[in-house]
Amino acid sequence: MGRAEQKAATRERILDLAAARLRRDGLAGNAVHALMRDAGLTHGGFYVHFTSKEALDIAALERAMASIGNPARHLPSDLPRAELRKQLAARYLSRSHRDHPETGCPLSALLSEVPHGSDAFREAYAACVAGSLLDRQQELGPTPPGEDIALLALALGGLALARALPDAAASDAVLRACRDASAVLADAFEEHRGEDA
Repeated sequence: MGRAEQKAATRERILDLAAARLRRDGLAGNAVHALMRDAGLTHGGFYVHFTSKEALDIAALERAMASIGNPARHLPSDLPRAELRKQLAARYLSRSHRDHPETGCPLSALLSEVPHGSDAFREAYAACVAGSLLDRQQELGPTPPGEDIALLALALGGLALARALPDAAASDAVLRACRDASAVLADAFEEHRGEDA
């Protein structure tokens, strides 16, 4: 492996580790010295790959979003819109997703930190939210934008709250309530659309 390939492979390794830590531990989880130590590299080597901690955080956020891909890809393509929304919510608002933030959606994992981040990080987060809403539009077909925003906000907030609660029963209750509310909203949106047709 040549020098350029080795440098690229090292950057990829740092990014994969940073994306997992960002989802699990938030922005503070990517302290440069700890990240580089865990990657088996020196602190000084960080700047060979990234211009700043902020640049790393943005790249890690983008990597984390790319790694989860389109959540609808595992679902049958012929599901009715309301059923697709229900199944997407059920997957997102699951115990497995709650308990494994390091492999999950970074949007919920970072929800409370983003308002305190830099402008550049907030803009990157907003772009990821917009991309997520665009993915929903591609999955569901044309829908009023407010519908997807409401369901996304319910999913992100519900998962963040479930992760924040130390009591497992209370956390499970939040997930269940948000799944139920998502299902009610999905049906209501379709019913309203039918009335307008």
